Amino acid sequence: MNSKELQEIFSSNLKNARSRANLSQMKLAEKANLSVGYICDLESGRRWGTPETFSRLATALDINPFELLLPINLDASSSFELSKQREILAKLNESLRKNISTAVNKAISDTFAKEKLQ
Repeated sequence: MNSKELQEIFSSNLKNARSRANLSQMKLAEKANLSVGYICDLESGRRWGTPETFSRLATALDINPFELLLPINLDASSSFELSKQREILAKLNESLRKNISTAVNKAISDTFAKEKLQ
């Protein structure tokens, strides 16, 4: 895949993600702190985004940045599957955070308990 093909995928995915989010170019520009002209240029393939741009757009669209580069056309069922996968990842992330927090708190408590015994 060459860079032109990748840029076409990005442009198409950006436009589709914006439509799915029910956002106008202006609203997306506001949410991503970018200009409307820049959004238009990205969607038309006249310009190419930076990593910072990808991050801003993904945050504004409530998607992962890599989704802007997936070489697939998401239909309703695959979009639903992607949404379910996001939910699962969010739950795993929260569970992991809680487990780490619990383990750190236990380690701190154990350390203080050992120091009191000495």
